[in-house]
Amino acid sequence: MKVRTQQPVNAAIRTLDESERGKVFAWLRHLENWENDEHVRKMSKVIRPDNVYVLNTSDDIRIFFKLDPAKQEISIIDIAKPSRFASVPVASE
Repeated sequence: MKVRTQQPVNAAIRTLDESERGKVFAWLRHLENWENDEHVRKMSKVIRPDNVYVLNTSDDIRIFFKLDPAKQEISIIDIAKPSRFASVPVASE
């Protein structure tokens, strides 16, 4: 499958350190092999009925993507590091 990233996703990837970028690119290669990679399909969960998924990786990275089987294409919508949100202080009332 062809994997496409949008400009905002490319910008988000650039904010990661070299090791994290390597991990993201490795997961994108797994997504390219969507049809044959049962493990990555099992790790991916549908989050919207229009074929939008989230891949919760084992590397503290979430990859949000839209699957278009007719076009044989995966469009990366966003990436996130859940651990970054865990350390954000919440304002008290």
